[in-house]
Amino acid sequence: MEHHEIEKLLPAFFEGTLDLEERERVEQWKAVSEENRQVFADSLTAWEGIEQLRLMRKYDPGKAIGQVNSRIESRSKLRILVVFQKVAAILLLPLLVATLYFATQKTSQKELPLTWHTLETPAGMRSEFILPDSTRVYLNSKTRLRYPLVFSNNIREVELTGEAYFEVAENKKVPFIVNTGRVNIEVTGTEFLATNYLHENVTEIVLVEGNINLFQGNYSAGRRDIVQLKPGQKALLKEGDKRMVTSHVDVEKYLAWKDGILMFRDDSMPEVVRRLNRWFNVDIQLTGSALKNYVYTATFEDESLIQVLDLLKISAPIDYTIKQREIKTDKTFSKMEIEIKQK
Repeated sequence: MEHHEIEKLLPAFFEGTLDLEERERVEQWKAVSEENRQVFADSLTAWEGIEQLRLMRKYDPGKAIGQVNSRIESRSKLRILVVFQKVAAILLLPLLVATLYFATQKTSQKELPLTWHTLETPAGMRSEFILPDSTRVYLNSKTRLRYPLVFSNNIREVELTGEAYFEVAENKKVPFIVNTGRVNIEVTGTEFLATNYLHENVTEIVLVEGNINLFQGNYSAGRRDIVQLKPGQKALLKEGDKRMVTSHVDVEKYLAWKDGILMFRDDSMPEVVRRLNRWFNVDIQLTGSALKNYVYTATFEDESLIQVLDLLKISAPIDYTIKQREIKTDKTFSKMEIEIKQK
């Protein structure tokens, strides 16, 4: 891919507004050579500095990055100083000084307030995103991730509602914090899954690789440490419970969703229903207390909801009925409602 094609995508890539296909194109281009990775890194540095300028005056960072990159003649020798020398030909000197100030972060003066951005994944969809520190995040259906456009010097903190898988860029000096509401996660560089759907009243954290510390309260003041997880462990905290429960789990089934696979391994019927509701954006209700005792082991990929329900019928004495969807006042259809009952 030509450099100028990528340059047009970089601002939207940094802002998190590209679709999955375009993000993959950027990632593939970046992986081709060290030269491309250097261009990417320096463009990100310039964008982060320019983003801070938006707090002081109206400014178009996308246009500026495009102008910067269009004037770069030798990318193999590109360095941060060269990037800002190019910016100097575009911006007024006071703006250049401010950009250097924020991008290089070589001053002890007080930082400007963080500018936050929110990513949201619609129901029934999944997405992938790279944060400003190069942390890769996979977002499941109906997930909301709030993060600063530029992390501070002391902490990399994000806020999560929903389900996300993190591959955290290692930085032992600046911890990465995931705020899920009831439980917070501290990590310097590792891979883990965090689930916190408000309507489900359950918080789950599954550690895949490395180490994470779970705590409550503010990270810098008044924190209360709960537990340190080891790889293969899950922490579970239900609404109303005072204590968090930890256990060893089959990690694979918790991560399969990011590859488009719905996997159950000895899961109870309520758990199956909970994940089906999330996966297909439907409302499934169980009728009959005996259904709570059924467990399922199955793997689904590309099957429709009806196909999944029919396969469940084969493995247990259940039946289901689908309620007719209604048109709401805003002309949209109501969520599909399904009742599962014992035969």
